Amino acid sequence: MVAALMSKRDKSPSSELVAAAEALDAQLTRFESLADQFRKSPLNSEKSLERASKLLQDVAEQDQQLNASVSALVAAVTATRDRQQVQAESVNARAQELQQRADTFKSLLDRYGALGQSAAELNQRMQEFAAQRAQAQTAEQSTEVLATLDALNERMGQVADEAQAVTRLSEEQDFTDIGRQADSLRQQLLSARNKLQLLRKGLSSS
Repeated sequence: MVAALMSKRDKSPSSELVAAAEALDAQLTRFESLADQFRKSPLNSEKSLERASKLLQDVAEQDQQLNASVSALVAAVTATRDRQQVQAESVNARAQELQQRADTFKSLLDRYGALGQSAAELNQRMQEFAAQRAQAQTAEQSTEVLATLDALNERMGQVADEAQAVTRLSEEQDFTDIGRQADSLRQQLLSARNKLQLLRKGLSSS
């Protein structure tokens, strides 16, 4: 199995590039050596002429092999460049997805933050309502209490609806943490709203 993995690794584009470069280097060294021998070979006898002719033939053959090695290296470089381009495009696509997800998360987080501010505002208004209710003595004041309660009830419904929208969008975008928090806030608002509605009935009947 190790041999199979090594064989697979040896056939990778990077290995082909290294092999092509090494082959070119070896071919170039061989070519330079033959060319040097040919330039220095004596030309003063039949035997030396034959030997020089043989060296010239070897140089020509080596030159062809060198050209083939250059072509192989160019092909390996091209394959490596194409491979790099594919990876670069993949990374770029993922980077764009990351940016989109970050923007979506920030938008959801901003909306959830606004929900928190609305909840804090409602809490303050509830405290003011409790004080207003405790101080109500006249029929006119009681009417104002009911009007305040109705306004609170309406506002709670609006914030609860926004919390539901944030929950739904968070789940659709697979940001479940924000979705759970928004839904928890929605449940709290609905519970408080139910209590207000019961209080409204009690005040109306009295």
